[in-house]
Amino acid sequence: MTGDPQNGGIMPRCLDVIFNSIANYQAKKFVFKPDRMNGFDIQTDADAKLDREKELHSVITLRTLKKKDSDTDLPQRAPDTTKIGSVDEDNTYAVFVTYVEVYNNAVYDLLEDIPEDTIRSRHLQVKIVREDASHNMYVHSVTEVEVKSTEDAFEAFYKGQKRKRMAITTLNSESSRSHSVFTIRLVQAPLDSQGENILQDKKAICISQLSLVDLAGSERTNRTKNSGQRLREAGNINNSLMTLRTCLEILRENQMYSANKMVPYRDSKVTHLFKNYFDGEGQVKMIVCVNPRVEDYDETVHVLKFAEMTQEIQMSQPLATKLDFGLTPGRRKANQIFKQALRKMEENGNGNTENIEVDIGLVYCLGPPFPCLELTEPSNDKLVNDLVTFLELRMNRKNLLLKDWQQKHECLRNKLIEVEKENIIAKQDGACSRVGLEQERKKTDALQARLMDSEATVMSLQHQIQQKEADLVALKQELEKKEMLLHQQMLDKEKLKQKYSDKIAVEKERNTFETHKRLKEQEIEFKTQMRDQETKLRKVKEILTKDGHSAVRPTRSVATLETKDIHTPVQPTRSAATQEIGNIHSRVLSQSSKRGPAVSNPRHRRSQSAGGEVWLDHRPANAVELGTIMQPIMKRRKSIAKLTDAKDVVNSKTSKYCLMTQEQDSSGELETRLYKADVLPTSGGGAQVVFNDVETLKQRSPNATPVRKRNASTSELKDTEAACAVAVEGHKRTRH
Repeated sequence: MTGDPQNGGIMPRCLDVIFNSIANYQAKKFVFKPDRMNGFDIQTDADAKLDREKELHSVITLRTLKKKDSDTDLPQRAPDTTKIGSVDEDNTYAVFVTYVEVYNNAVYDLLEDIPEDTIRSRHLQVKIVREDASHNMYVHSVTEVEVKSTEDAFEAFYKGQKRKRMAITTLNSESSRSHSVFTIRLVQAPLDSQGENILQDKKAICISQLSLVDLAGSERTNRTKNSGQRLREAGNINNSLMTLRTCLEILRENQMYSANKMVPYRDSKVTHLFKNYFDGEGQVKMIVCVNPRVEDYDETVHVLKFAEMTQEIQMSQPLATKLDFGLTPGRRKANQIFKQALRKMEENGNGNTENIEVDIGLVYCLGPPFPCLELTEPSNDKLVNDLVTFLELRMNRKNLLLKDWQQKHECLRNKLIEVEKENIIAKQDGACSRVGLEQERKKTDALQARLMDSEATVMSLQHQIQQKEADLVALKQELEKKEMLLHQQMLDKEKLKQKYSDKIAVEKERNTFETHKRLKEQEIEFKTQMRDQETKLRKVKEILTKDGHSAVRPTRSVATLETKDIHTPVQPTRSAATQEIGNIHSRVLSQSSKRGPAVSNPRHRRSQSAGGEVWLDHRPANAVELGTIMQPIMKRRKSIAKLTDAKDVVNSKTSKYCLMTQEQDSSGELETRLYKADVLPTSGGGAQVVFNDVETLKQRSPNATPVRKRNASTSELKDTEAACAVAVEGHKRTRH
C-alpha cells in the first residue's frame, strides 16, 4: 500500500500523479466544503477566507501533533513525476481524503476529530453506511480532510494508522485486526464565463473517487492459537471475506448463466460499502499478497483460487458524463492573458487599470509571437522568407477570424430576428390568452355561483339526512325495546311451558306409578286366585282319583290330565268338577295347537377358532354398582340398555346373552339376578335365546334378623280339604 521511500507504493504514486496533474488548477482551501452527505457545497471567496483564518488561529498544538503524525522517512521519499496531460484547464480542483476501518463488522472513522491525549480513554464512534440521493453508498458523517499535497495526505494517513487496531499474534508481530479503507476524492467544478471564479452551481460539481482497501488476511485458529477477543476478531474477518467471495461468485454466476440471483451485499459492511462498484458504477482491481512459504501453502492456494475466480467477472465500464454548460473553452487562459495585458498597461503607465472589468471577449490570438527579426547579414534571405511566411499565416488567421466574426454576426442577427418574431407571436398569443382568460374567468364566476347554490342545497339535504338519521336512531331504539319486551314474553312463555311440562311429567309419572301399583296388586290378586283355583283343582283331582281307585298319584302337571282315562262314574254331585276339568283340558289343547318355537340345534357349539365367547350384556340404564367380592366375569362383551335392534342378537359373533335385574328382597336388601342364556342360530337365518341358568347376588348384614317363612298349618290344609269335600260331594265324610 505505502511501499518504501525509494520505491513508493500504490497510495503515494496515486497522490503524486494527482497533484502533479492539477498543480496549477487547484482551488483555494475551503472553497469546496463537505456537506456530510457524500456531497460538497461551493462557498464564496469570502466564506472560504473566513474558514482559512479560523484554521490559522486554531490551537498551535494541533499543528505540532500533525508534525508528529508524519513518518520520519517522508522527507527522504522519492516522488513520482508522472503527469496526466488531458486535464481540463477550465475547471478548478480540490482533493479530499477519508480513512475508515471495518472492525468486527462495524465502521469507525480513523480521522475523527478527537484529541490524541484522550484517544486511549475514549472509543471511536460507530458510523453508519447509508445511501445518498444518487444511490451511492457512503459512510455517514465521516471526516473528510482537504489536502493540498502528497505530504498533507500522508499526515492524515499516518494519523489514522496510529488509531487503527493492530495486535501481536503467533504468526505476525503486527497483525491487522480490521479492514481499512483509504479514500481519495477529487472534486472539480467549472469556472464561470469570465474564467475568474468557480461557477456557483452545486449541480456542476463532479466527484471522482479512488478507494484503496487493505483487507485483513484470513486466519486459521489452529495456527494463530487465538482466543478470546482475538478469536472473535478473526471470526469476523473470515466472515467478511467469505461474504465478499459469495458476492463475487453470485455475480459470476449471474453473468455466465444470465441468472438473476440476489447478491447479499448487506451481509458485510465491506461489500455493502462498495456495492456500487460491483454493480458496474466503478472499476474494481484486486492485488493479492501471498507469502511463498511451505507452511502457508494451503492459505496461498485458497487465495490464488479466489483471485482467479475474480478475473472471470466482467464489470461494465461506466460512461463518463461531462456536463456542458455552454461556456467558452479556454476561458481560464484568456483570463490570464487579459490580466497580463492589464499589468503591462499599468507598467507602461497607461492609466489606472483597477476599474477595468474582466472581459475575455476582447482576447484573441492571430498566432504565435513574431520570430526574431534581427538581420545580421544583407544576404540573409531566410529571415525575409520566414517573415513573409509568418505574415501570410497571420493574414490568413486574420481573414479566418474576420470570416468567423461575420458568420457569428450574421448568425446573431438571424437569431435576433427569430427572437423578435417569436416575441411578436408571443404578444399575439398573450392577447388571445388574456381574452380567453377573461372568458374563463366569467365561466368560473358562473360556476362558483352554481357551486354556492349546490352547496346550499347539499347543506339542506344534509340537515334533512341528519334529522332522518336521528328519527331512525329513535325508531331503532324503540324497535329494540319492543324486541326486548317480545323476547321477555317469549322467555316467560317458555318458563311457563317448562313449568307445566314439568308438572305434566310429574303427574304422568305419578299416574304411571299408581297404574303399575294397581296392576301389580291386580296381578298379585290374580295369582292368589290362580293358586286358589289350582288348589281347588288339585283337591278335586285327588277326590276324583280316590273315587276311581286309581293307583297313580296325581302330579302338578296339567298335561297329565290329557293322557289319563278316568273310568270312575260321574255322580250328579260332581258335575261342577267335571265341567272344570273339561275347561282345563280345552285350554291345554288350545295352547298346544299354537305355533311352536323356531327350529334350532340345542347341541350347537361354537368352534374353538372363533376367538372365545362374546356376551350380550343387557342391563338397566341406571344399574346400581355391585359391591360384592364375586363379580360377573365377561371378558368380551357388548353392553346394551335396551334390546331394540335385532342385529345385536343375530350377530354371528354373539354367543351368550345375560339379562341383569335388580330388585328389593323381603328383607329390604338389594338382590341382583343374572339370567344367562345361549344364543343359537336358527334355520331361518335368525337366532334363538335359550335360558339355562340364573345367578343371584345378595348381601346381608350379619346383625340383621332373618325373616322366617311361615308354612301353612296342617289344620288349615285339612280345613281346605274338608271344604273341598263338602263342595264336591255334599257331605263332611272323608273317603279313605
